Amino acid sequence: MLISCKSNALQSLTDSDFNTFLLRAEQLNNTDPKAALVLLNRHKAELNTQPITNQVNYYRIQSTAYIDQALYRLSEASSEQGLKLAKQMNNPSIFIAELAYTKGFAIENLGDLEGAFLLYQNGLDVARSMNNQKLIARGLINIGAILYLQQDYKQSLITLNQALALANAIGDDTLLGEINNELGILYGHLDEKNQANDYFQQSYQHYKSAGKHNYALKSLHNVANNHTKQKNFEQAIKVYRVLESEIQPNSSHQFIANVYRKLAWALLNKEDSGTENAYRYILLAGEYVEDVEQHLVKLQYLIDKAYILEKMTRYQEALDSLEQAEILLERKTSNVYDTSELKMLFLSAKLHYALGHYNQAYQIQTQYFTLSIAGEQARETTEVDELMLQYESETAQRHTHILEKKQRIQHLQLQQMTLDVNSRKAFVGILALCTLLLAWCLYRVIKGQRNLTNATRTDSLTGVVNRRRLLELGEEYFLTAQNHQQAFSVYMIDIDLFKKINDQFGHVIGDKALKEIAIQGQNLMRASDVFGRFGGEEFIALLPNTGNSEALEVAQRLKENIEQAKWQTQQIKQLTVNIGVATFEQGNYDNFAALLKVADEQLLKVKQSGRNTVTVSDHE
Repeated sequence: MLISCKSNALQSLTDSDFNTFLLRAEQLNNTDPKAALVLLNRHKAELNTQPITNQVNYYRIQSTAYIDQALYRLSEASSEQGLKLAKQMNNPSIFIAELAYTKGFAIENLGDLEGAFLLYQNGLDVARSMNNQKLIARGLINIGAILYLQQDYKQSLITLNQALALANAIGDDTLLGEINNELGILYGHLDEKNQANDYFQQSYQHYKSAGKHNYALKSLHNVANNHTKQKNFEQAIKVYRVLESEIQPNSSHQFIANVYRKLAWALLNKEDSGTENAYRYILLAGEYVEDVEQHLVKLQYLIDKAYILEKMTRYQEALDSLEQAEILLERKTSNVYDTSELKMLFLSAKLHYALGHYNQAYQIQTQYFTLSIAGEQARETTEVDELMLQYESETAQRHTHILEKKQRIQHLQLQQMTLDVNSRKAFVGILALCTLLLAWCLYRVIKGQRNLTNATRTDSLTGVVNRRRLLELGEEYFLTAQNHQQAFSVYMIDIDLFKKINDQFGHVIGDKALKEIAIQGQNLMRASDVFGRFGGEEFIALLPNTGNSEALEVAQRLKENIEQAKWQTQQIKQLTVNIGVATFEQGNYDNFAALLKVADEQLLKVKQSGRNTVTVSDHE
């Protein structure tokens, strides 16, 4: 009996020491996950002597440390071991939810979004069953992230806002850092870059307050990425330089590779392009990218390297890099939308043209153009304007129904009044006033809905129809022309030397030039025509019921009007444009995409042969 008591006392002491060690490892992981893993592995031999709870906790901490080092396969294996052990526990443990989240995050980064979603949902169910608000919020954050990766932005916004409400109520800085970071990424997908930056900055501050240095750096990394997406390359470079200075021996290879790769891209694209510096940094990225497990990082590295080599006129080497990227693209398992394939096709066409492979360049360019239009059409319902329109219109529609119902009640009350004259007059006056107020509110709601609709169809800079609306109307006009056997012409318009205007006078003057072109285009169009901005310095005009000869005449007039215009901007003495014209007549094209592609090909011919020119397709 004495021996048994002594043995139990020693075991209890050992358990206590092991728990102290686990606590130290978890704290160390906040600042140095590599050191935390060394500490954990040092005590692994003692693991089998510990109670199941301690063993499960060990794998929970280890799997998290592997995640922080971007070692996703090791994290998956560690968290799976923890989940297996957890099944042997007499009572359910909150560790199960954390292990499910960690394993989900590991396989999410390895490309299995569906598997990750199921694990996140399972972990959330456990957290809810144990009423752990913090882990409920984490589960919602994880699910919200999967939803935006699958382009379900509306549901992602709803889910992440639920998590934000919980995080605010709890007041935990780590949790607030996590939710603000995910909201920043979501708003970046929605092209709300300023709002995204606000969230990233808040995330950075919360992580710093929580002592989560490595996580704070990830939020700062997202700030830099956001600057790059906004083409604020100088600002992005400043932030990437800060991140470069923070690289430590314990930094994950994925983090280092991403910092160097994205710094290279920003250096390549800034106004006074630093091609040599960009090449130096892309080579540095290459030293670390081999050990990175995330498929997309390797793919983007090869694409960025190809773009840098193209700038250095090392065309064959650039093609070799794209061929390696093509192999990775074929192995892509995730259905997450990204522009990798489009970027590859665009550069590949350019490289083949530079090498004199004109037929191949033409075929690849055709493939790029078709995929680009298909991508735009597929993404129409996932753009921010569509999301906001749908999200706010649903609320507005509910308000409309409520107001209409109240109006009907008011009218019934007015008709059925049986009170004495004075009281009735007072009530009628009040109800009439209420009816007027309700009618005004109804008008405001309907007007708001119309404004939202207009916002989704208009280019914010020039005020003309935007790309998405142009594609919609183009499809409609083509079908009308096809069904009624009418002619339908399309212009693809490009401003000559627009990049030179931006480089010489700045983007403010460039923006003014775009506005002037939009005004000239709109002024010349008929009421039935549409003139809109396709993107950058490219515009499109849609001319229903317009044959080839008439389309050519109008295009010449537009070109001359722009050439002879007196510009309000002093820095610009003259602007000229190139116009590619294509006409649908007698069933010569099968669809709008084919018609638009030919207009673009005509524009390309003009740009290759000269400037300030109109060319028309002779396609029959």
